[in-house]
Amino acid sequence: MKFATFLYQPEPAEGFDMNFYRIKPESGTVGKPNPQMYTNIAVFGDNAMAAKHPEWISLSADGPAFRSNKKFNLRWDVLCMTNPEVREYNLKLIEECARQTPGISISSQHFAEHAFCTCPRCVELWRKSKLNWIDWRAKTVIEFLAEVRERVVGKPLFVNCLPDPVLGKVRFGYDFDAMAEYADYFVVPMFSKAYPTPWYWETLARAFKSILKKPVFVNFYVRGPGETWETVAPHRQIMTVATRAARTGIDGIIFLAEKAQWIRAFQKKVVEDKEWRKELEGYGGDDVLELFNRWEKLF
Repeated sequence: MKFATFLYQPEPAEGFDMNFYRIKPESGTVGKPNPQMYTNIAVFGDNAMAAKHPEWISLSADGPAFRSNKKFNLRWDVLCMTNPEVREYNLKLIEECARQTPGISISSQHFAEHAFCTCPRCVELWRKSKLNWIDWRAKTVIEFLAEVRERVVGKPLFVNCLPDPVLGKVRFGYDFDAMAEYADYFVVPMFSKAYPTPWYWETLARAFKSILKKPVFVNFYVRGPGETWETVAPHRQIMTVATRAARTGIDGIIFLAEKAQWIRAFQKKVVEDKEWRKELEGYGGDDVLELFNRWEKLF
C-alpha cells in the first residue's frame, strides 16, 4: 500500500511515498510546478474563471452551476466541459505540468451534476450524437479524459472520482470501465470534518475497490485551508478511518492538508498517541499501523 499527501502549498511532507501539490484547486488560482511533487489540477471546477467569464458557466433547467445555487451540492463554480477555451486552457496546463513533475492528478473533470449541461452547445452536441442523455454525457467525459491521456506522456495519471459508486454515471458522467482504459489510478476523495462512524467510509472504499479496474486510492481530510484543529476531525478519528479503510484492499491512502506543517503536526499527534495505535491493532489495517510506526523516526 502507498501513502501520499494532498497539499495546497508546494512544499512536500516527509514520511510518505509521494506528495501531490494542488497547483490549480477549484479556486482557480494557479501556482508553479514543483518537480519533487505530483501535480493536481481541478479542471472544470474554477471559481476564478467563472468570475471572469460567467458566460462559460455550466447550465441546467434549475439554474447555472454557481456554488450559490442551492438546488445542487456545488462546493465551487463549474464551467461547461464542452467549452473549447476552457478545455484547451486546462489541457495546456496539464501538458506543461506533466513535463516537469512525476505525475498528474486531475479532479473536477466531469459534469457538475445530473442536470448539466443544457447550454445551446451541449444540447446541439447531444442531438448530433444520437445517444441518450446519460450515454452522451459519459462519452463527453471519456473524450476529454482521452485528450488528457495524450498530454500526459510516460507519467502516471491519477483520476479523481466523487464518492458515488452507484449513480456516478447518471450524476457526473462516469463510465468507470471506460475511464479505466485511460487512468493509471483512481482517487476517491472522502473529505469530512469528522469521521465518527468509520463504517460508512469503509463501505465506500470497499465498493469502489470492487468496481474499479485500476488501483484505488482514498483521500482523507486532515486540515484544509481556513481550518483550525478545532474545526476538523480529531487525530484518533482519522487514524481509525484510515485503518478501517485499509482492510478493504484499497491500494493507497492520501491525506489532505493545506500545507506540510499541518501534516507534520498530525504525524506528531499520531506518534505520541501510542495508546490509540495499540487499540487499532487487530483491525486488519496493518499497513497503516506500520506507517504510523515509521513516523516515529521523524521526531
